Amino acid sequence: MPTDRTATWDRIRSIVEQRPEGTNVSVTAFDFSTESEFSVEGDKDFDSASTIKTLILVGLARAFDEGHLHPDDKRPAPQSLRLTGSGVVNWLDPELELTLRDHAWLMTAISDNTTSNVCIDAVGVDAINAAGKDIGVGGTVLARMFMGANAPPGPSKNRATTNGLVAILKAIENDTAASPEQCAWMRQCLDDQQHRDRLPRHLPAGVDYRGKTGTIRGIAHDCGVLTGKQGKVAIAVLTQGFENPYDAERLIGRIGTEAASLV
Repeated sequence: MPTDRTATWDRIRSIVEQRPEGTNVSVTAFDFSTESEFSVEGDKDFDSASTIKTLILVGLARAFDEGHLHPDDKRPAPQSLRLTGSGVVNWLDPELELTLRDHAWLMTAISDNTTSNVCIDAVGVDAINAAGKDIGVGGTVLARMFMGANAPPGPSKNRATTNGLVAILKAIENDTAASPEQCAWMRQCLDDQQHRDRLPRHLPAGVDYRGKTGTIRGIAHDCGVLTGKQGKVAIAVLTQGFENPYDAERLIGRIGTEAASLV
């Protein structure tokens, strides 16, 4: 009911307002049942970290639809694209070849940076951003491949807003990000997410989560869709500046629990 939703939004706003001094938090949520949106600084610009992989996934799905690529195409992970850090492929056989479908699953479910670069290389930065522009992601932009320790000092050029991330999630849920077949595939990749210590950390029984986190020093993000018997909510939370990353994760978890009350 509207009054319940208003109270939920108010509680989420209060959580954001009580954040530690010197930190930044942005939240956007879309309630599919009422087609209503809630936002606190939804256009605020953040380093995207790995949340930008949701946009890469859309670009890949559209390339499959258009016939430029095929899910069963096999691609290597050459040394020039390999990174330490998040993922596993960097430590595997240098001659390893995986299908683009498998690269995309690793990019999404375990946030493998090497396979993310393989997907970017296959689709192209311009095509990925064109897909984002088409679904209205605003300031959520892929500017370059993942670079790990080779990244120049200062903020990353890959950027995200909570409004943009929710636009991506909505399009995937509504089968408008790509064909219904490819949107179902993307939802499955997000369903298989292995990093579940933020939005879904304290979800009640009967509420499911699919989504994508993002983490680098001083940054902890999560975006996803919460689904229950009463409906579903797409939500994104971006945080920056927490000295202790576990504090950011707990805050995101509190917001996730509040949003779950709507579904």
